[in-house]
Amino acid sequence: MVEKVAVMLSRSVDVLPTEGPWAYEPKLDGFRCLLSISEFGDVRLDSRRAKPLGRCFPEVVAAARLLPPGLVLDGELVIPGGGGVDFAALQQRLRYSLPARTTQLSDQTPASLVAFDVLHHDGHDLRPALYDERRTVLEAVLNEAPRGVGLMPMTIDPRAAGAWLRDQPPGIEGVVAKRRDQRYRPGARSWQKLRARDSAEAVIGGVFGSLEQPEALVLGHYRGGRLRVVGRTSPFPLAARAELRSLLRPPRTEHPWPPRLPSSRFGQTPGGEIEYTQVEPELVVEVEVDTAFEQGRWRHATRYLRLRSDLAPDDLAADTA
Repeated sequence: MVEKVAVMLSRSVDVLPTEGPWAYEPKLDGFRCLLSISEFGDVRLDSRRAKPLGRCFPEVVAAARLLPPGLVLDGELVIPGGGGVDFAALQQRLRYSLPARTTQLSDQTPASLVAFDVLHHDGHDLRPALYDERRTVLEAVLNEAPRGVGLMPMTIDPRAAGAWLRDQPPGIEGVVAKRRDQRYRPGARSWQKLRARDSAEAVIGGVFGSLEQPEALVLGHYRGGRLRVVGRTSPFPLAARAELRSLLRPPRTEHPWPPRLPSSRFGQTPGGEIEYTQVEPELVVEVEVDTAFEQGRWRHATRYLRLRSDLAPDDLAADTA
């Protein structure tokens, strides 16, 4: 089996770069995934944190067995739906461990790996090759790809990339810009990502209400090795409360925050304190935010969008990919 490798990452930017040889790819609303095929045809799917995903997506594993041995692809796992992609259906796959239920879901809502890079092929490590060279190999490998493995669209025209952002087709959450003269650098945040909407990820550090009846979330980011309060959400829908209620846990060790937080942390008048319920800081959520981000915190309440079970808290230490 080809050894496990770290993935190349992106950092958020405010505008797309245009000076220099850039390639632009849509950022699909899915799970980052490495697909590896051994020389004997064994297939492995790994998350960006090297978590095995093959048992959750047997249809992608089956499709990958038709690809050449010794191949390693980097891409995005997605489930088509609603004219775009269905992130909720993707997350649902991670919640079931029974093979029968997984097989049923794979039949009802089949997933695909949309590949945007090739790291190994035909006995060669392609990571030292430039983007344009790797893209040529990738297109050749996937020229007649089986259903379940596809090729990520790409353009070198910044106007076309801008249309992805402006028109925001379903399932596209942004654009990733990549230097065409750059090697694949595992772990480096050298790609640039521009979101199509104002959203961000944060760690749940506490809740307003109780673990059994959470009403809103207290959010944090790791900075300087510590979990810092960055804001709160507004009260969220009953369906979201039911989903989180089964996942939130009390702290296993001493919590990084005091049991009462200064009201100034939430954009309120300084001087008061706010009670909340501490939770184990292990869940990541995506929230809709505005531009009022001051002194490392969102001044206004954010709006809960969804749970990001594909991310871990330390993924947010230097921005997520």
